[in-house]
Amino acid sequence: MGKLIEDLKLIVNKHHLSSEFKNCLETLMAQHKGGDFTNLCELHFQMAEGIETSAIKDVYNILELCILFTDIFDDIEDGDETKWGIERNILLNASTSLVSILFIELKRLEIPYQNEVIMLFYNYLLQAADGQHHDLTNNIFSEEAYLGVVKKKSGSLIALACTLGQTLANGKYEEKLEKCAHYIAIVAQLRNDYEDLLGKQNDISMKKRTLPILYLLQYESPIFDELRAHYIKQVDSITDIHITAQQIEASGLPIYMHLMTLKYHRLAMDLLQQLYPDKDISIFRQYI
Repeated sequence: MGKLIEDLKLIVNKHHLSSEFKNCLETLMAQHKGGDFTNLCELHFQMAEGIETSAIKDVYNILELCILFTDIFDDIEDGDETKWGIERNILLNASTSLVSILFIELKRLEIPYQNEVIMLFYNYLLQAADGQHHDLTNNIFSEEAYLGVVKKKSGSLIALACTLGQTLANGKYEEKLEKCAHYIAIVAQLRNDYEDLLGKQNDISMKKRTLPILYLLQYESPIFDELRAHYIKQVDSITDIHITAQQIEASGLPIYMHLMTLKYHRLAMDLLQQLYPDKDISIFRQYI
């Protein structure tokens, strides 16, 4: 992790920015908990038998810069930006500067298939923004709608990492890889949303409609009447709503979540086996 942060700082230091602004950007980079996207990209590059160069490694770092930007921007849009320790307006300005930096750096690099690589960034950032819009408007009332948002929002960023690896190796990627990335994103989001329900239940406080919450809202039992009333009200409830572990267990939600997670985990692994029939795909399990 330390090397990744130093590599990101080196990218920023190439640009003629004031020392105060550089310090601001470096403060953000120091808080970046990344690595998985880079590792996933590199793994697909290796599976496609690409020849790694220093310029290719630079692309990995630019990818992490992209993920840092989206993390910050998502927190700003969700009203959770205080974790970065920087005033909102300054944080917004700093995060948007990262977009300029990453595209300047992509244009500077001497890599094969440069245009294809740049278009991947443009395309998937736009798709992620589309997904974020639907997440922010919270118009999610079905399993199908939930999965659609996940595929667009976090699925687009995982797809960027995966398809970038193949594209860096041979200039194109297989369509199955994008679908596989969407399955990986679904598994991760299902786990995150279920973990929130079992823990702090921030999603309930914010009236977010995640898949486990949708399940409870549609579960025909009076034990969730208060939860349904909380979501129907146009204003925040006076009393805090908390779903107990006993209620969750009684609803059968643990079984449902296990089956859904298992389903998309298997779909992802099956596609990886099709994509790389002669490779050992067990290494991918740490990312799914």
